[in-house]
Formats: sequence, C-alpha cells, structure tokens
Amino acid sequence: MQNSNQHAFTLSIDWEDFGQLLCRDHQGIITPPLKNIDRQTDIILQMLNDTGKKATFFILGMLGTYRPDLVRKIYAEGHEIGLHGQHHIDMRKLSYEDAKADLLDSKNLVTDIIGAPVFGYRAPYFSIDQSNLSTLEILTEIGMEYDSSIFPVKMKRYGIEKFPTGDALYRLSNGKEIVELPLTVLEQKGKRIPVAGGGYMRAYPQFYIRSLFKKINEHKKNVMLYMHPYEFDTKWIDCKANYPQGSTYSIIKTTLVNIRWNLFRNSIRSKIRHLLETYNFVTCKNKSDYVKSRSHSPAILGRT
Repeated sequence: MQNSNQHAFTLSIDWEDFGQLLCRDHQGIITPPLKNIDRQTDIILQMLNDTGKKATFFILGMLGTYRPDLVRKIYAEGHEIGLHGQHHIDMRKLSYEDAKADLLDSKNLVTDIIGAPVFGYRAPYFSIDQSNLSTLEILTEIGMEYDSSIFPVKMKRYGIEKFPTGDALYRLSNGKEIVELPLTVLEQKGKRIPVAGGGYMRAYPQFYIRSLFKKINEHKKNVMLYMHPYEFDTKWIDCKANYPQGSTYSIIKTTLVNIRWNLFRNSIRSKIRHLLETYNFVTCKNKSDYVKSRSHSPAILGRT
C-alpha cells in the first residue's frame, strides 16, 4: 500500500444505473441506461483526477453491456475494475450453479471489455452472509483474489453480526484462500454503526462526517467507502424518465423513489472531495495485496 501505511481509505463505486434497476424491478424489462450515466461517471472521474486519487469500480454487467465505452474510459484513467455481478440479483436467492453462472457471465464480459484480468467482487445488496458463504468459494474458483461484500453488523437486509471488521485473509472450505475487505462501521459504546455508504454519507452533516473519519483515521482503521454514480449527479433525477414510453406508474411510488434518489444528494460531492483531499486512498487490489503479503496463518471461514 502507498507509503507503507497499514491503514488507508478506499473509494469503491458500485457502478450501476438505478434507472435500469428500477425498470427491471418494476417493469420487468432491462432498458438501455439514459445519458445520465455519462454525466455521473464523468463527475466521479473528474473528482478523482483533481485529487490525484484512484478508486475501485465494481462493474454491473447489465450496465457494462450497454456502455462498454465507459468501462474502458474508467480503466484507461488508471482505476481498478472489479465485478458487481451480471444482473444485480440477491445472491442468497440463487442456487450454487446459478450464482456461478452470474459471476462467470460478468467476469467474461468485463475482462473482454478491458482486455485485462479482474481480481475482486462486491455482491449486489451486500448479499453474502452466513447463509451463502459458499459464494466466496465460487469467487476463488473463477480466479478472484478478494471480496468486499460483507457488512460486519447485522442490518435488516444484510450483514453478519460480529464479523471481524478488519481486512483479513481467510481459508475456505474448498481449501482456497480469499481476502475479505469488509464495509466500514463505527464501533461506539459496544455497538457497530454503518457509516461509509452513500445513504449514510447523505444523511450525516458535513461537520459530523469530518469528525467521524478523522477519529477513524486516528485509530488507524481501514476505511471502505461505497458509493453509486447517481449520488454524484448535479441534476435532479426523475425516475419517470427511465420508464419506457406508454408505461404506467404510481404517482405515490414515483414520488417516494424520487425523494429517495434526491434527498440530501447535493451534499455528497463536497463530503467525498474533502475525504479524497485529506486522506491516503488506495484501491481494493492494493489492500488485498497488502493483506496477503502479511498473512501467514489465515483464519478459517466456511459453510455454516
């Protein structure tokens, strides 16, 4: 890792288009992304370029299929490319065979686009927990070196209670090894609080974000930030624009989705820029390599 630090920040982007996901979930079809994804991706790349930092982009296959040019642009600017699966399906709902097929489809697509190997993965919805740890074995079987899918706190939809918060190398039931890079939580008064995602970054005020990550950095903790392209957008996002012509939609549901997409979103860019300007950032691959170089007795992590 840069400067031989044992701790560093990482900005990871779950590169997906919420408009595509909205239509898939509510209309039952996969539509081409709107041009919003160009603007959103360019904003992120410009911010990284301005601050001289590199990020890891976990590419969703269903978006990469339509916009391989943007995937190549991200890679050409020196950022790491990882996998976010092909169809953004909760991995806990898939059989072992279907999960492997989804992962292989996304790996083949992305490696063909950039003409280079990829090394890491993040599951949609952070959907790796005690019920499907065998997904980690699939990752090793298709050549992945690290995973960054586990929230080390039990939330309503995801997470593993009391999972170790530090980056670590694990030996799996299939005899192979993988590095896990957990999402960042704040440990306070015996409780773990998620802090490093787009929704949390939007909700917390600027002064609290600065104080929070200063404290985490002082305790020499690794930080894994995860964001989505739409959260960087400078324009109001209206989900109706993503529906095919002639589609019907609920005004109430549309209003609620728009609130979710836009609430406090304009605060994101200044918060992330401050972190990029203040702290040492490295990619997930950097962190994974560092962990492997210093791990001699990996912990056992297997099926439950």
